Amino acid sequence: MSEPIVLPARLDGKELNALAPSLTAACTGGQLQLDASQVTHMGALAAQIFIAAARAQRAQGGTLEISAISDRASSQLGMMGLS
Repeated sequence: MSEPIVLPARLDGKELNALAPSLTAACTGGQLQLDASQVTHMGALAAQIFIAAARAQRAQGGTLEISAISDRASSQLGMMGLS
């Protein structure tokens, strides 16, 4: 397993545009870990990107794990039905 990708505090359009290429490049199978400990805002677009990355990982026999998720980000995912 490689080092986790540390996610920025705000996962909105601007930050996701910067994050998407590195996340896509990291989806090579194996175990991919995202560190969400600093996340204070996670919108629907972020959830959509993470679901796509998880599917890409699974298609290659790998996994994607979001670890250390903040209470606020967890609550936001819950409001979207993704807890």
